[in-house]
Amino acid sequence: MFACITAILAQIRFTLPSLVPITLQTLGIYLIGLVLKPKIAFISSLIYILMGAIGLPVYSGFSAGLSTILGPTGGYIFSFPITALIISYLVHYRSTTIFKFGALILGTIICYLIGTLWFMYIMKMSFSASLIICVLPFLPGDVLKIFIAAALTNKFKNIIKD
Repeated sequence: MFACITAILAQIRFTLPSLVPITLQTLGIYLIGLVLKPKIAFISSLIYILMGAIGLPVYSGFSAGLSTILGPTGGYIFSFPITALIISYLVHYRSTTIFKFGALILGTIICYLIGTLWFMYIMKMSFSASLIICVLPFLPGDVLKIFIAAALTNKFKNIIKD
C-alpha cells in the first residue's frame, strides 16, 4: 500500500530549471518510515524501487526503468530504503514529537547526501554546485513535507489498525 502511495505522490511534481524536480515522493517515504516498523519500512520502499525498475511508471513524471535509476536523480531513489529504515528505527525507538522531527530531518539529510553524491558522480559536478542544484531549492518544500508527514502519521496508523 505504501509503495503505491509513494508512486502516486511521485506524480505530483513541480519542474525546476535543474534536472531535479520537486515531487511529493519523499512525503511517501517519510510516511513509510513513520508508520511502518523498520524491516517493513525498508521492504516497502524497496518494493517501490523494484516496481519502477521492472518498468512500472511509478517514478516522477510516470518514468520507469534502469535509465531513471541510473540517471542523475537515481541516487535519491536509491536512498529511499535507507531513509525509511532510519526514520522508522528512530521513531520506533522513541516516539516523542521531537524525536519524530529529528528522525525526519536525519532521513532528509541522508536522502540529500546519497542523492547529491550520485548526482555529482553522474554529472561530473563539484559538491558545492551540486548542493546548489540538488538541495537548496528543495529545503522549504521538504520542511513542509516533514510537517505534513508528522501530522498524517496518526491518521495512517489508525487506518492500518482498522
